Amino acid sequence: MSIENILITVESDKNKKLMTIFAHQDDETFSAGGVLSKYGKNHSSFAVSITFDPNRELEFISACQKLGASPIQLKFDRISKTNEGEIRSSLIDIIRKYQPNIVITHLDYDYHHEHKLTRSIVEEAVEWAAHTTTLSKAHQIDSLWAAETTILIPFPTIFIEISSENENRLDAIRIYESQSHKGGQGFYREFHETRTRLRGIQSGVAHAEAFENVPINISGSFKPKQVYTDFPF
Repeated sequence: MSIENILITVESDKNKKLMTIFAHQDDETFSAGGVLSKYGKNHSSFAVSITFDPNRELEFISACQKLGASPIQLKFDRISKTNEGEIRSSLIDIIRKYQPNIVITHLDYDYHHEHKLTRSIVEEAVEWAAHTTTLSKAHQIDSLWAAETTILIPFPTIFIEISSENENRLDAIRIYESQSHKGGQGFYREFHETRTRLRGIQSGVAHAEAFENVPINISGSFKPKQVYTDFPF
């Protein structure tokens, strides 16, 4: 597949909605801040944080405002096997309420155990949100993407150019002062600046963010989107 086929231009349809669902306050900015900023110019976008840290609460709200995204803060203090059912139910309700077209979450091979568990919970929430047999107002999303944190995707399938949004994204990263010491002073800003430059070089632009397309169960509602009366080829 050529790079021209996977460098995606954000659609102009203002009715399209983007939602990020990440484990922690800051994941939305570090992992998909450029796309949130790009999408938020002309579309509705939402950033969901599952866990809550009072030290990051105002940072999360400010960063989302900077990126043009509506913050949605759940109040879980951790993500574990003991509360994954409750988290999944909360996410199903959120997906049904806001009806996003694209959902972005973590990689399933991320090093952080809460990131990996979040990915699993999101996949299940996306599927169950579409079940018309159990929900009166089911919603089937169009696409599910996985984003890079400090773990890089070996073979990305989606690149989004964020050249015009890069400075705004970096400003949002700076808002998270409570996290600025982790990995060494300025690590996150330098790492994610370099990461998007690398993805830009790969896709022939100044800056880009890379994602994996995650296959989803498009017949989660038990109603196929299209029925062929003959072979479609």
